[in-house]
Amino acid sequence: MPYTTIKYEVVRPHVALITLDRPERMNAINRVVFEELDDALNTIERDPEVRVFMLTGAPRTDGRPCFSAGADLKAMAEGVSTPVPLALGVTNRIDEFLKPSIAVIDGLCTTGGMELIMACDFRVAADTAQFSDWHLKRLGAGLGSWGASTRLSRLVGLAKAKEMLLTGILIDGAEAHRIGLVNRVVPQARLMDGALEMAQSIAEMRPEGVRLTLAFLETSIDLDKHQALRWAQLAPPYLGISSQREQGARAFVEQKRTAKEGGQP
Repeated sequence: MPYTTIKYEVVRPHVALITLDRPERMNAINRVVFEELDDALNTIERDPEVRVFMLTGAPRTDGRPCFSAGADLKAMAEGVSTPVPLALGVTNRIDEFLKPSIAVIDGLCTTGGMELIMACDFRVAADTAQFSDWHLKRLGAGLGSWGASTRLSRLVGLAKAKEMLLTGILIDGAEAHRIGLVNRVVPQARLMDGALEMAQSIAEMRPEGVRLTLAFLETSIDLDKHQALRWAQLAPPYLGISSQREQGARAFVEQKRTAKEGGQP
């Protein structure tokens, strides 16, 4: 389908980039955005060549960086709301997707924008990024129907989540990294390069192993230790990964042997 609110492109081998593209509205998120995101996820899911995808926002019309100002409140005020099942469904789909996702953030990232980045597996932010959650401030309740309070407390801890939700404080990239909201913070000029380096590292891994690892981590977090350990034993043979592990081990040993014979450390 032709897109009007996002851009989709393959920017490196095995790496796709989705860009929220409503610069005149600070990439505010409406129904069409979610419909197009869902379609882009279908494309990624069907394409075996895409192993990792990144999610970012287009700059504002004046050139300033921006991830997203959140839900399109202007549309909501005009009676054009985004159905919660659609929005939550797409957000949850990103969260549970078995191809890794990396949110690439600079400029404003607030409320609904926060909900999108927290659904991603990784978050790489510029030091100039600005994070906040204004659900309580703007809408009268700090829960967030796309997963705000649920995911935030799991990422940064209950006390910090309370502070962000109840006060609406604005934090920069360095503070977001300190509290665990983002995985990496980089200088603004290196933001996309830093995110691409991470994406490329993941894309070079065995796709089946990446999918298994993501699925295991998502499942094991809700299991007790002994259940998780047992699942870690059962899952690889069940999914045909054991033979690949043996092949990988042999290849690694052979690589080290060849390097040693060649005089390399």
